[in-house]
Amino acid sequence: MDNGKVADWCNKLKSAWLDKDFGKIACIFAETSSYYEEPFGEPGTTAGEIKSYWDEIIFQDINCLLIEPMLVDGNKAILHWYLDYNDTRESAQYVMDGIYAIEFNSANNCVSFKQWWVIKE
Repeated sequence: MDNGKVADWCNKLKSAWLDKDFGKIACIFAETSSYYEEPFGEPGTTAGEIKSYWDEIIFQDINCLLIEPMLVDGNKAILHWYLDYNDTRESAQYVMDGIYAIEFNSANNCVSFKQWWVIKE
């Protein structure tokens, strides 16, 4: 992987997230065998489990979403992400900042995904 290919992957993720398109999200993570929504949680290993982590996006009225590569080393990448959104269920605003640690296979598909994040209080 190189910076350009990782940036393309980031753009696909951002587009799918903004469009709330679960089909695109499923394609981005189709090859992922370990998806950690939380670093100490159980990983999602199936498309259904991974999709369930993304169900919340239908309630996000997004003000700002950034996803960009910080470091690319061979088939591994560290991405920075930032999200500012209003939750339509409770009319509350949330600001989150985090990183993704991703491993890709030779076809440039995500095979391992871990994230760490904080929420502004």
